[in-house]
Amino acid sequence: MSKKRVVIIGSGVGGSGVGALLAHSGNYEVSLYERNKLIGGRFASYEKDGYKIDVGCHLIANGDKGTLGEILNRVGRPDWVKWQYALKPAPVINFKGKRVRLPKEMSGLGLPDEEIEKIKEFYFRVLSMPESEYEEWEKRSVYSLMQEYSKNETVRAVFGLLSSIYFVITDQETPVSEYALCSKQMVTTRGNGYPLGGTGSVPEAYVKSIREDGGQVFLNAPIERIAVENGEAKGVILKDGKKIEADIVISNAGNKPTVDFLAGRKHYRPEVLARLDKYEYSQCGSTLKIALDEPISDERMVMFIGRDDLDAVEEERRQGIIPEVLTDVMCPVISNLDPKSCPEGRQLIFAGGGQNPIPKNADDKWFKKLEESMFNAVKVIFPGIEKHIIWKTFTSSREIDHMFGEGGNIIGISQKIGQIGPDRPFMVDPCVRNLYHCSADSGMHGIGGELAADAALRLFEILESK
Repeated sequence: MSKKRVVIIGSGVGGSGVGALLAHSGNYEVSLYERNKLIGGRFASYEKDGYKIDVGCHLIANGDKGTLGEILNRVGRPDWVKWQYALKPAPVINFKGKRVRLPKEMSGLGLPDEEIEKIKEFYFRVLSMPESEYEEWEKRSVYSLMQEYSKNETVRAVFGLLSSIYFVITDQETPVSEYALCSKQMVTTRGNGYPLGGTGSVPEAYVKSIREDGGQVFLNAPIERIAVENGEAKGVILKDGKKIEADIVISNAGNKPTVDFLAGRKHYRPEVLARLDKYEYSQCGSTLKIALDEPISDERMVMFIGRDDLDAVEEERRQGIIPEVLTDVMCPVISNLDPKSCPEGRQLIFAGGGQNPIPKNADDKWFKKLEESMFNAVKVIFPGIEKHIIWKTFTSSREIDHMFGEGGNIIGISQKIGQIGPDRPFMVDPCVRNLYHCSADSGMHGIGGELAADAALRLFEILESK
């Protein structure tokens, strides 16, 4: 029996992950095309002056014990990515300049004992929620459930920060079911951590696996469009006009870009386009990477909360107002997780923060102000850091948009209420035969890259069952 020819568009976690699974099965002839020189999309890493820099700002929720590790397990290469866990020492919350370790030091948030008990009750309710109840909680927000336990603004700020870190949306948009599922998984696996060699080491391992199993991977190879003939994907057309024929086409480009630009909207029924157009992306995000001349922190992860008036914060974001100090920032100290991420005796710190869509009138000054706002938050987290900086580099949401499209968002189509479970975007294209979608957009559950890995595992099962 001859192998089916598969063309994959994009080397992000979804594309490279499903490619590794298909190539290893022995039933497919896999060719993957990546338009950039880096492997991995938002998970890519690169080197700068001896420092290993990630395009995004990541800790991975479940490490090798989640969907990212499951792909390597399935292809028989579980040791191709090594992990450093981040649980010890435990992550720290910097609340308005004061460090607090949760849950042991919740009193450090200035909360009375009765509020601390309410937090514990809320968290126990979330972690003990049986999966049989998830469907009924898909339409309820984390904010609305928290209100049944506490209306304290500081309490809300803590859990709002977690919604922002997990899903890059607000607590009022985050479904209880998805929050509960992901929280429970992290508590169970205790695998929260960082891949040694940078986040790019994960998709790079998948690509290596594709090649080891006889597949091909092409970098700097942009796709012009998907060749659709009589309602069927027949392959792809490269930028140079060359046609690559295929029995199956898998797009890692995201559902909307695939339909709008690669396949073409003319091939889709109006009701399908209407559904797709309604989907909303996660919030945008920017990252700051800072190289230091010596270590200044022994922590692995610090989460910063600068304000607890979240309604006012969200309104300012909608108006494009940038505060002097960015309100919420996640700071993994990468070199404490991966000592080889920088030269010996130095330190590498990342900072990442979310924002609402880029204002239409955003110019260079606006993005410079955003960078300064994030750096001001970092200075609160690490007093005196400016004395040790060798260099810092800022990757704005505008640059993320330039590299990957989709308005500079961090994840893709968000996991907000109305966009989870059965309401996630389609994986099997409803209008173009033999076209499949495999990215965080079409993943069912998970945080960030794990959502894309979930899509890869699910699509592999679908294709193998045919």
